[in-house]
Amino acid sequence: MIKFRYSLFAGSDEFPVHLQYGFHDKSLYVHSHEDFSELVFVLDGSSEHLVNSKSYSISKGDVFVISNDTEHGFFQPDKMKICNIMFKPAEVFANTWDIRQLPGFQALFVLEPHYSQNYSFCSQLKLSDKGFAETDQLIKGLMTEYNNKPTGWRDSVFSGFIRLCILLSRFYEADRPISENSFLRLADAAAYIENNFQEHIDMNTLAQISGYSERQLIRNFKETYSATPSEYIANLRIKKAKHLLGSEDLSIGEIAWSCGFDDQNYFSRFFKKTTGMTPSAYRSLTHMDK
Repeated sequence: MIKFRYSLFAGSDEFPVHLQYGFHDKSLYVHSHEDFSELVFVLDGSSEHLVNSKSYSISKGDVFVISNDTEHGFFQPDKMKICNIMFKPAEVFANTWDIRQLPGFQALFVLEPHYSQNYSFCSQLKLSDKGFAETDQLIKGLMTEYNNKPTGWRDSVFSGFIRLCILLSRFYEADRPISENSFLRLADAAAYIENNFQEHIDMNTLAQISGYSERQLIRNFKETYSATPSEYIANLRIKKAKHLLGSEDLSIGEIAWSCGFDDQNYFSRFFKKTTGMTPSAYRSLTHMDK
């Protein structure tokens, strides 16, 4: 099986988003991605989508994300046109804040790719006619910027891609079925953490949101996010603290409090344990680089 690298399509690894249209009237062999994820829009036609040796029907309006190391291909396509947006999640979403607070983002960009890779393909987003038209217009604008590359195109494409991801996340939330399964409600738990990590969050609350028992929540959350809910919360607090130390003229105590730490000394010890340096040393280092 062929494993594709991002640079094969984008030409280099310099910019973390690559856009292209694809026209399929013949089957596309099963392959995987080595170092990127792929956001796929079915713009026309239909096909059987092979994911990990299982077949699923896809057609116009379907939107899904395939992560790296997931085996997939298209079988018996019928005049299928797609838009592929290849991207590197760690780079694209590293410095965003609000988008991770959307349950739709957690579901479409984190949970669905994880379950497709490890269990079975589970695409839930089917665009309405209105949603399709709005999405298609945005994609066309991004494609024009990306292909023509006018001055400022990188920032334009990057910000446009984030806007597209937010739009899709909102569509996902609006179209969620009334009877939700628990794996989708795990997205609600993750979004709740993103929105409230500066406050005290207990496992019982997250368990109720997700529909799991506390034990199941911790196990499934760690499997999906490579961290327990408590570790995830701590990582968000440290990320926020780094941002404030590098950009705000606040005292260490004020930063500790605004990131959800009640005790400044504990914050300083935890920050050093996590980053290898004290908050003061980190602040001095970041200010030195400016």
